[in-house]
Amino acid sequence: MRRYLKPIVTAAMIGIFATGASVSQEMDLTKKETYDQIMGWAKEPLDTSKYKKEGDLRIGLSAGYLSNAWINFTAQSVKYEASLHPEIKEVKVTDAAFNPTKQAADIEDLLTSGVDAILFWPVDEKAILPALQKAHEKGVVTINIGYNFMRDPAVTSNAYVNQWTYSEQVATEFAKSLNGKGKVFAMLPIAGSSAAVVQLAVLQEVLKNYPDMELVSSEYGDWDRAKAKQLTENLLQRFPEIDGAFSPAGQMSMGIYEAFDEAGRLGELTLSPGDDYNGWTKLVAKDGKWGSVTSGLEVGREAVKQAVNILTGKPTTTAVVVPTRYLDPAEAAKLNEPDRPDDWFKTDLPAEFLPQ
Repeated sequence: MRRYLKPIVTAAMIGIFATGASVSQEMDLTKKETYDQIMGWAKEPLDTSKYKKEGDLRIGLSAGYLSNAWINFTAQSVKYEASLHPEIKEVKVTDAAFNPTKQAADIEDLLTSGVDAILFWPVDEKAILPALQKAHEKGVVTINIGYNFMRDPAVTSNAYVNQWTYSEQVATEFAKSLNGKGKVFAMLPIAGSSAAVVQLAVLQEVLKNYPDMELVSSEYGDWDRAKAKQLTENLLQRFPEIDGAFSPAGQMSMGIYEAFDEAGRLGELTLSPGDDYNGWTKLVAKDGKWGSVTSGLEVGREAVKQAVNILTGKPTTTAVVVPTRYLDPAEAAKLNEPDRPDDWFKTDLPAEFLPQ
């Protein structure tokens, strides 16, 4: 996830989902049909009777990492939502710091501590499946959080954002803002990550409808503002004409903007909508352009609600899909909190649950 999940797999192996007891089946995340199939799975009813617990509930959160704003807000949202359910008596949080071996060990430690459910975002989905299988065998609920859907007997449920739909919203608005013409480049997340693979596939699919738009380069800015700026500076040296940049991640969009500004070429730049990153919404508010696509921060809270539903035996489905939507510049500007740092997200979290 950008901020989302960072699976440690090659581009050819992105998006491994199981349809049975194995995770060996690959699915092509560069095809919309795959996401349509996943959405069908998400609507399947889930038998919660075998997970129903009496009395107090204890939740574990296995974080693959806690190193950026979006993820920290997600973790705090988990804690806040848990506080609203009196039946939840404890939330235990572990941080694997991008180490898949540690995350597997963290999950086993949570099992030993006696939690009833484990919520997680993985560093490497395949690496933690054996630990998740142990949880499944013990009757512990496991819920995947993020932008990837995991379909495996070891994963009870998912709370996720449809990554194809999200990227499509950004790419479609981007093409419309350029009136379907011009030379553009893509600033993508970590090379080989599911986010990068899907975003590029979606952009290429959308551009099929706009033959007068040319994708001149695809760069990988690692969700990093400074790196995106440096890569853009190189592109500005290579290309005397650039009309637009596709970048769903607001912090990378800001790096692109700064590079164009310093090169005196800001007048030729059209950016795609960014997300609800505070620095980006500040820029939208200032310039009155481009807008945002919401990033689905609600996944943390939805995962807790799903855990409670399952553990109390309420009917539910295999997944909760958190929708995203395009906000025009006026709407996006309302997300900006001018007194907060760029590395922030507008939230309704009470003060005691805000990231520190």
